[in-house]
Amino acid sequence: MVVAAMMATMNVNAQEEYKNEISIAYGTGANTDLVMSIAKGMFTGKQLDYWGPISVEYFGRLNSNNRLGLGGIFVLGGCKWDDTGDAKSKYYTIMPAVKYNWAVKKYVSWYSKGAAGLSIASQSGGREDKTDVVFNFHASLVGVDFGGAFRGFVELGFGEQGIALAGLRYKF
Repeated sequence: MVVAAMMATMNVNAQEEYKNEISIAYGTGANTDLVMSIAKGMFTGKQLDYWGPISVEYFGRLNSNNRLGLGGIFVLGGCKWDDTGDAKSKYYTIMPAVKYNWAVKKYVSWYSKGAAGLSIASQSGGREDKTDVVFNFHASLVGVDFGGAFRGFVELGFGEQGIALAGLRYKF
């Protein structure tokens, strides 16, 4: 009976056996969107259409029981403005990233992550066309994913992926 109880406990607390993960997510309240909203609102008018941040990320671990992951994040977003009818802003961000799984169970894990990199923001239409390259970052203070190899996840934080984001993840 003791052996059966120990095996059941070990199974429930088993760590993930995955070394790689790929995720796609949608967030709200990204750095670039907030800055563009404030700047454009003060100088040219209000947002008509907003989309993003849509992000794709990859993390790999050195071994299956390692809680530390290294990888990268790509973010895409944009909006339209009403000052001329066709003024548009788009941004692309690429950031190296680190992720730490601080509570790992078989079907759920809790984690935090951080990333820093560059954003390329372009504006077209309106008064002028221009492209800026700026430093950007993201920090998810708390995230949780749930499921097997295919997982859903939600995160709360701040930065280029948004204040809140949710998505799907595949671990292999």
